[in-house]
Amino acid sequence: MVRHVTLPRSETWCLPGARVEDVQTKVPEVVEQHPTASAIVVHVGSNDIRLQQSEKLKSNFTSLIQTILATGKKCIVSGPIPSASFSDMQFSRIRQLHAWLVGHCSRERVPFVDNFGSFWRRCSLFARDGRHLNRAGASLLASNLEPITRHADK
Repeated sequence: MVRHVTLPRSETWCLPGARVEDVQTKVPEVVEQHPTASAIVVHVGSNDIRLQQSEKLKSNFTSLIQTILATGKKCIVSGPIPSASFSDMQFSRIRQLHAWLVGHCSRERVPFVDNFGSFWRRCSLFARDGRHLNRAGASLLASNLEPITRHADK
């Protein structure tokens, strides 16, 4: 769950505990409530890795991206963040998802924001639970997203 991420001319929707499929079902609602938005940024996937269904997760991401693009909006994928509290297995899965998203987004010409290096081994960016970003982490995520969202209209 990502909170406290603010960007110019943007609105953040937080869906606690959401997985990729949950976000996909919300796309029509978001588009209806924001008809003039030019782009939708999705930051999701960490909750899915616990299910240990990598191929299903890839399929769900593909469907989510297609659903957004079918609305006529630009899709921007904000890459996964390696949590300070991940087990070795969870870290491995999030790294695999990251690598797959880099390639998939490139092939589909969907902008991808690479957050991995910015957050890896930076415990000071996470809340006490080690999973969620604190305000400094949210600020860094916003800084990562800002350049690509600024050019979303172009």
